[in-house]
Amino acid sequence: MTGEKKLTFEVAMKELEVIIQKLDAGDVALEESISLYTRGMELSKYCREELDAVDKKISMISKYHNNETIQEEPFV
Repeated sequence: MTGEKKLTFEVAMKELEVIIQKLDAGDVALEESISLYTRGMELSKYCREELDAVDKKISMISKYHNNETIQEEPFV
């Protein structure tokens, strides 16, 4: 990844917001709309997966602090 930003949740959300604004404005050609929509779906999937991973981590931390039995699971 030379010179490329590492995709983080925050970066993905900002890019997704820009895509939504462009699509909502309706000022883009059909082909660009399709490309933007495709990229938006990829970013949406990435963000959903990141949130799922965080949810699992929080759940494990909560169980630990509540002294519940914890099954060892690798963090994603």
